[in-house]
Amino acid sequence: MSKYPIICFLCLTVAVPVVYAANLRLNIEGLEGQLNQNVRVQLSNISQDEVVPNGRFRARVEKAIKEGLKPLGYYEPTVEFSYQEKTPPARSILTAKVTPGEPILVQGVKVELEGAAKTDSDYEKMIKSNTPKDGTIQNDGEYEDFKGKFSSLAVRKGYFDAVMEKSQLGISLENHAAYWDFDFNSGKRYRFGSISYQGSQIREDYLNNLSPFKPGEYYTSEQLAEFNRRLAETGWFNSAIVTPNIAKAREENTDELPMDGVMTPRAQNFIELGGGYGTDVGPRVKTTWNKPWVNSRGQSLSSSISLSQPEQLIDASYKIPLKANPLEQYYAVQGGFKRTDLNDTQSNTTTLNVSRNWDYSTGWQYGVNMRWMLSSFTQADITNTTMLLYPGANVSRIRQRGGVMPTWGDSQRYSIDYSNKIWGSDIDFLVLQTKHVWIRTPWEGHRFILRGNLGWIETNAFDKVPPDLRFFAGGDGSVRGYGYQKISPEDSKGKLTGASKLAVGSMEYQYNFTGNWWGATFIDSGEAVNDIKTSDFKTGAGIGLRWVSPVGPIKFDLATPIGDPDNNKIQFYIGLGTEL
Repeated sequence: MSKYPIICFLCLTVAVPVVYAANLRLNIEGLEGQLNQNVRVQLSNISQDEVVPNGRFRARVEKAIKEGLKPLGYYEPTVEFSYQEKTPPARSILTAKVTPGEPILVQGVKVELEGAAKTDSDYEKMIKSNTPKDGTIQNDGEYEDFKGKFSSLAVRKGYFDAVMEKSQLGISLENHAAYWDFDFNSGKRYRFGSISYQGSQIREDYLNNLSPFKPGEYYTSEQLAEFNRRLAETGWFNSAIVTPNIAKAREENTDELPMDGVMTPRAQNFIELGGGYGTDVGPRVKTTWNKPWVNSRGQSLSSSISLSQPEQLIDASYKIPLKANPLEQYYAVQGGFKRTDLNDTQSNTTTLNVSRNWDYSTGWQYGVNMRWMLSSFTQADITNTTMLLYPGANVSRIRQRGGVMPTWGDSQRYSIDYSNKIWGSDIDFLVLQTKHVWIRTPWEGHRFILRGNLGWIETNAFDKVPPDLRFFAGGDGSVRGYGYQKISPEDSKGKLTGASKLAVGSMEYQYNFTGNWWGATFIDSGEAVNDIKTSDFKTGAGIGLRWVSPVGPIKFDLATPIGDPDNNKIQFYIGLGTEL
């Protein structure tokens, strides 16, 4: 006869069958909750063909019940059996009525600390927060957890010679009392020592300045993990890991840990090919050439070509990390050429930008820059060539949780640019912009997204402002229901001129109806105008689908204008990419 695990369901007042044989079933009465679960685990060791109503089987059941209750502090349960015989095909019933009895209560916890941990406040806090109060029911799992915390804290804080010299659980059945007794010797606490690197193509002084700790500081696993994270984030290495050499420190009888770094450089050149389709710009292809490290100072180069029907762009960027903080602080030199032929805009624009950047681990990014721009353009029926030299500053932050389809996140960006004829620009202007995205999932499967975008250009020579700096609305990421960048003031011939003021907002609700598929409903509203006293808000609403693909969410939207008799066509949008 084959053997099967026993299925048992125990309750306080109703007898529940937990073991079946051909003509017999076992019921357990009197247990619930964790007591029930522990006993069920023990009874699962009894196979079907062992279920018989004799004394040997009853003794085995009683032993299993006691073994299940003991770790939870019930050392002296009573088990009473009753047998109800029935004529086949009905099964006879063997009932075990369990009385857990008086529990064992913790009546004392003694902890003796030796070594450097004796004056460590973290050990003091750990012991205080995990010591059970007198009168607590004994729980073997909690005892083992408490015991394990001494070692786990030792590993985290660098007590690598720590020893639990005594861990004793004393049980007095007579007094129904448990006593915990620990003697823990942490030994000395180790410190970070000097770091040696193997296989690195980057200068050691740059790598050392990535470290959140200095030689001589006390070791913590959190700081070491942060160092390894920062090394990986540079993009210089395929793999990089720094570990403490505990054995060497013991051999040299020192409390300073030699730190060993083993690196594998990233390929010095690699090319990325990409393509896609968006209803705003149609098919597009992009090729990017990256040099993640050009020299031993970690400088890097990136160049790309992006082609679509309305826009063609070639650009390059050279990044120069600062030795004092090469991950978070750097200079960047960027240059590019962009050709645009979209709606009523034709332009050829060359740019050169030099910036100083601070990218902090808090997520905030700061930058100041000086940009040169030469743009030859025709906007509507006005043709100009404008040369600009202007400084700017920007602040941004992106936060998110939940992978490629964040369940929580937000992004903020603020920028200011200022041009003046004093230093050679063709025109004076001040440009202010801010953009926000807010994502929350208050209930599982229910996702809300809010967006807002504001822009302002102050100038007395708007006709000479290049189209790349003017504001247009409409399309995906703006006001759906309208064509891409087709919301704008118009000239006397109905051609788009671009705007000096922009205000766009959006609300979207998404529902996860199955697997990786989400439904969406949304409403967008905004305007691009030259005079804020004359409101010209356009509103669009629609529905959509979101598919969470391995490379990011792919969206399909249908939208139509609301309250605009001159624009009543349904617009279709397809796109790929993050919402932040």
